[in-house]
Amino acid sequence: MNQQLMERLSPQPGGCPLVHLGHTSKEADPSADRFYPSDDHNCNYHHQQNNSFDSSQYYNQPHLYLPEGQKKSNAFDLSSLSLGSGYWGYGEPAKQYYRAPSNYLLDNFTKLGKSSPSLDQGYHTLGFGASEGNVFKGKKYHNKNNSFDRLTDDIIVKIFSFLASVDLSVCATVCRRFNVLAWAPSLWRIIRLEGDNVRGDRAIRSILRQLCGQTDTCPNIERIYITYGTKITDKSLLTLARRCPELTHLQIQGCTAITNNALFEVASRCNNLQHLDVTGCVKISCISINPGLDPSRRLQLQYLDLTDCSALQDSGLRVIVHNCPQITHLYLRRCVQITDAGLKFVPSFCTDLKELSVSDCVDITDFGLYELGKLGPVLRYLSVAKCHRVSDAGLKVIARRCYKLRYLNARGCEAVSDDAIIFLARSCTRLCALDIGKCDVSDAGLRALAESCPNLKKLSLRSCDLVTDRGVQCVAYYCRGLQQLNIQDCQITLEGYRAVKKYCKRCVIEHTNPGFF
Repeated sequence: MNQQLMERLSPQPGGCPLVHLGHTSKEADPSADRFYPSDDHNCNYHHQQNNSFDSSQYYNQPHLYLPEGQKKSNAFDLSSLSLGSGYWGYGEPAKQYYRAPSNYLLDNFTKLGKSSPSLDQGYHTLGFGASEGNVFKGKKYHNKNNSFDRLTDDIIVKIFSFLASVDLSVCATVCRRFNVLAWAPSLWRIIRLEGDNVRGDRAIRSILRQLCGQTDTCPNIERIYITYGTKITDKSLLTLARRCPELTHLQIQGCTAITNNALFEVASRCNNLQHLDVTGCVKISCISINPGLDPSRRLQLQYLDLTDCSALQDSGLRVIVHNCPQITHLYLRRCVQITDAGLKFVPSFCTDLKELSVSDCVDITDFGLYELGKLGPVLRYLSVAKCHRVSDAGLKVIARRCYKLRYLNARGCEAVSDDAIIFLARSCTRLCALDIGKCDVSDAGLRALAESCPNLKKLSLRSCDLVTDRGVQCVAYYCRGLQQLNIQDCQITLEGYRAVKKYCKRCVIEHTNPGFF
């Protein structure tokens, strides 16, 4: 019974796999690792067959099967070990092998370290050296056979392109391959730093050190966005100005430590800068080039957002528009020190201005709108929200001169009435979005608006107490493409609500009436 069990557990016939270990020496005899099957030679490598083989005794007392000269020896000589006929085959007579006279294995066995790719890799690898596959050459050998490792570098770089800059830097710490691919210059054309937990100055310094290396500049960086709580100081902004000369877009929102001097350096060094957003940088009061440079030089800025820059005054606005004559988008929201005197410089220098916002600039009056009317049909977007001193007279001037207007926000201008809305509707027939919340507008103004502006897509009537179901029904009937309607705090009933749902299938209605649900 034991004999049959041993035969089933025995591996397939083959040469002893141990002989393939550690053959790294060039001085060794090449014949030392070969076994030659022979039926005529008897060598000490195989023990003579014993017909009365006892398997239990063989495994429990292996020294009994050693040659007589080695039973009492302390050294364990593998070359003289015999494993019996049942070990190598299933009952078949074992072949005898002739081995060249060499003890190479025993001489070099102790030289095999733990890092040997042929040691401790399992029985099936003992005779084949290092395992096949993509082997990472580190402190240890690891097989890399997962699906992600089969992707090409181009595909991995494409995947990385969807990550934010912070996530990309984290990926660079995963492995050596990711460290190389994650810092590919093509992935760092746009740098985004977002969140309160990001240290802006430290992040900028680390990124530029990694990308620029020994060089002084990083010409591949084109856009930098620092938003949602990330803060930087003048030191980082000066570094960006010096090392990123090809910068085209710069957005640094809420960085209250930024001053005019650092911004002057960016404007002077980054000749291709077109988009600048310094929202919430309360110390910014002017944008210009450094003194001493060519005074006739002008900036290439086309987009400038100075929202919440409370230090900006009329004199600073004059310098800005003088140095940036190519501006097409200018946003001065909540720049509370801007008056009509500063607003008159905008059409004088920025003749191509398409969008302008002076919302919450409480000192803007109808005289400022008279000056803005000089922009003519070029102006497409205008916001005078919460400019309480704007009335019908100012909007009529805008409607008559800027007849290609697409968007108008007059929310909170309580002096605006049906008279201005009717004139606006008949002059600006291409109007697509209108916000007249909290204005003195009634159903008569809405009817004229609906009949003259059939392309209206967005309309806000919030807190318009004089608007009823009749006015909303007119808008819904004539403006079938309406997509957004705000009727919060209005006297609109379920009848007006159903009319909008009937004629404007895709319209999203904002309301405060629980009965509409």
